[in-house]
Amino acid sequence: MKFHVLTLFPEMIENAVHTSITGRAVKKGTISLDTVNIRDFSDNKHMRVDDYPYGGGAGMVMQPEPVYRAWTSVAEPCSKEGKKPRCIYLTPQGRVLNQTLVEELAMEEELILLCGHYEGIDERVLEEVVTDYVSIGDYVLTGGELAACVLIDAVSRFVPGVLSNEESFQFESIQDNLLEYPHYTRPEVWQDRQVPEVLLKGDHKKIQSWRMEQSLERTRQRRPDLLEKNRQVTAAVFSPTGGTRRAAEIFTEYLTQNPRYIDLTRRKLRKEKIKFSSRELLIAAAPVYGGQLPVMEEPLFANLQGEGTPCVIIAAYGNRHYDDTLAQMKERLESQGFICIGAAAPIIPHIYSPVLGKGRPDEKDQQILRRLAVEIKKRLEKGQEDGFLSVCLPGNPRPEPKQMKPVEKHFDRGLCTNCQACVQKCPVNAISQETLEICEDRCLNCMSCTKVCKAGARGFDCSQVRQYLESNYSSPRKIEVF
Repeated sequence: MKFHVLTLFPEMIENAVHTSITGRAVKKGTISLDTVNIRDFSDNKHMRVDDYPYGGGAGMVMQPEPVYRAWTSVAEPCSKEGKKPRCIYLTPQGRVLNQTLVEELAMEEELILLCGHYEGIDERVLEEVVTDYVSIGDYVLTGGELAACVLIDAVSRFVPGVLSNEESFQFESIQDNLLEYPHYTRPEVWQDRQVPEVLLKGDHKKIQSWRMEQSLERTRQRRPDLLEKNRQVTAAVFSPTGGTRRAAEIFTEYLTQNPRYIDLTRRKLRKEKIKFSSRELLIAAAPVYGGQLPVMEEPLFANLQGEGTPCVIIAAYGNRHYDDTLAQMKERLESQGFICIGAAAPIIPHIYSPVLGKGRPDEKDQQILRRLAVEIKKRLEKGQEDGFLSVCLPGNPRPEPKQMKPVEKHFDRGLCTNCQACVQKCPVNAISQETLEICEDRCLNCMSCTKVCKAGARGFDCSQVRQYLESNYSSPRKIEVF
């Protein structure tokens, strides 16, 4: 991440940024700081950059030409494909900086920060160069330098490599619109005040629960406005072999540090009716089978009931295509009280080929999912005020069911230990508990039975399907988001 700061006081920026965590990041090269003195672009011998305001009034106004020249000196060299970097003007008239905006800005490769002074900057140059107006609060400072330092510090925390694991932004509760829980260190007793007993026992589940309770209570007492924005995020995931679950977890954990997971691969959980309020967010994730949702006796996600609940849907596939799956998921969930505000079609390893989807979601995919998570946060903020908008998705929501050609399966009774793992893990109850035979009419061909069979008694031959897929779909597809 490169920060370019246009200012009349470069030393203010440099002294702050070259200290502590951001200072270490500059030394490591994780972030870079380029301060540009606007006075260097003045066209008079006294290096003046201000003049009296038209129409009269107190104070002086910064002239447009020095600001424009300073901006051009930075913007032109770092423009890519005709696109200039975002230029942020720090002003109390702007959008108030919050965590969602911080995460959004952290996705940029370069940022230009423009610091005003005196009574401000000539409006004409602002109209020409500024892309974002940002405020750090409803008060006035003598200039934009301190605000720029605040923004640099906040954004830098989301740049990979700036924070260590112990300091990581992933553990900051403000991402969930909650204040952080209380912290304690040695001594155990200080001025008759005792460290809470739960923190001394080493029971991590109880500690985590206590911290969440404290975080909620502190927010309720000190920032009830934040609590109104807090949403429980639940990921309901159908993932027989784990690929879809991994993609869903990556995305979900960009949204929240306190997700709830519902494993819809378990038959028992698919039978439970689960209700969601309008104050929650659902992530619904499923794999693509032949371009459609998996077909079962009870339609997938039928047990979930919303109440104007926003949801994001994920259809994960092995590099062929998701075809109608997103459209199917959207129609099904919206008929049950959800509003689809976003969607993703990530690529995951194909169960029939070690080549298709190998290593996916990769680093580029994760960056795309991270951007989508930031966009979803923005849609949630806007939707809370103006109502949620349903996204348009490609595909036929009611396609004709496809007849999937069964894959030849092998079962070696001599190797079988009768552990029943395949019976228990089969997501559609297609394996007989008595005979251990597979009912092909029910089988999804997900191959979870072969994955859980430690004795190696179960296997399958997908050589023909694999050859067809690898011959036609080996070119890596890009993840799509909506």
